[in-house]
Amino acid sequence: MGQDAMSEHGAPMSGSAPAIASTVDAGVGADLTSGLAAMRLWLQETRHKVYVVIAVVVIGLGSMWVFTEGVNPTTEDAQVDGHSVVISPRVPGYVQQMLVDDNTIVRQGDLMIQLDPADYRARVEQARAALEVARARAASLEITVPFTEGTTTSATSAAAAQLAADESDLTRATATYQQQSTAELHFAEANIAARKAELDKADMDVKRTNSLAEQSEISRQQYDAYVAVSQVARNQWQAAQERLEATRHEAEAAQASQEIARAKVTRSKAELRQSKAQELQSGVRKADYQSALADVEESKAALDQALLNLSYTSLHAPIGGMVTRRTVEPGQQFSAGQSMFALVPLDKIWITANLKETQLARVQPGQRVRIKVDTYGRQIFYGTVDSIASSTGSRQALLPPENATGNFVKVVQRVPVKIYVDLSRQNRDVLRPGMSVEVKVETNGWFF
Repeated sequence: MGQDAMSEHGAPMSGSAPAIASTVDAGVGADLTSGLAAMRLWLQETRHKVYVVIAVVVIGLGSMWVFTEGVNPTTEDAQVDGHSVVISPRVPGYVQQMLVDDNTIVRQGDLMIQLDPADYRARVEQARAALEVARARAASLEITVPFTEGTTTSATSAAAAQLAADESDLTRATATYQQQSTAELHFAEANIAARKAELDKADMDVKRTNSLAEQSEISRQQYDAYVAVSQVARNQWQAAQERLEATRHEAEAAQASQEIARAKVTRSKAELRQSKAQELQSGVRKADYQSALADVEESKAALDQALLNLSYTSLHAPIGGMVTRRTVEPGQQFSAGQSMFALVPLDKIWITANLKETQLARVQPGQRVRIKVDTYGRQIFYGTVDSIASSTGSRQALLPPENATGNFVKVVQRVPVKIYVDLSRQNRDVLRPGMSVEVKVETNGWFF
């Protein structure tokens, strides 16, 4: 057998070589056999200990998982959320210049889109011209109103004074007419009757004394005296007649004066009414002036609106963020409110974690949260619980479930929990809305 082994190696052996080889093979075989026996004995002695250690490790890991799952709730049903500000023009127009593209990062106040401002500049000039016209009209009325007011006031005062004077003249003329047409006329008529009686008596005396004078019963001198008295009575009667006629003429003149005075009063009243009407016209002028001032303010407002619309042709970033969902192209016509693109502020993001309702017993705002983002593998982010939604996600759905109909199957509901991410230690651009994350809320003061 030793020869076979040596021949396999192809080396010729001397006469003592087989004995030496046999001795060596016997010693090695004995050592290997004793080593294997010792190993079998050790394994038999330590096998139960190994089983115990493995069982302890498995039980510990299981207990750790169960304990942390109940105390520090975790979920993979979570994603990054953020604001999305839709940018749209406030006035219609053509896109003249576009300064942003998809995924462009802009700062607050940066110019993003420039609409064609030509039409709006023309409207500004038109509004400015209308304002100047309104101001000129108001200035003209401002000068006219005091002048008109002073003139009409003076005219009214003069008309009132003239009316008073004319009414006084009418009163005097009326009194004179009444006096001429009543007392003096009656007196003149009575005077004629008295003078007529005296004349008749004197004539009778002349006739009676005439026969006596012819018979020389009285002297010629006495007869002449009666004749003279008769003549005087006749003259007085004629004078009374003339006085009556004069009194009648005076009465007629007084009546004419009264009519003239009445006409003057009527004219003065008309002039006073006209002056008061002019005062009302002055009030109309004042109203026109106030209307002109209102037109000035309206023109100012129109100019301000035109300037505001002109400023709206330049679209500036309301917040800092990244451009996304761009649909605008240069030369495109946009109407007011039509969406151009959206701005997503990457520095104002949060996590929405949909925890099971059975996990919310110890979750409170302010608790620390450990966050794993699928995109970055083992990189850990930290955050803070901000708030818990007022209802479950299914209740906020467009078509919430109605458990009052059909068969009921109890399903564990999920409640959205808002988590703010601490970005002070991380790059603010690494988290983007929509990323899937895994969160773990610290409710007992320590993490596993």
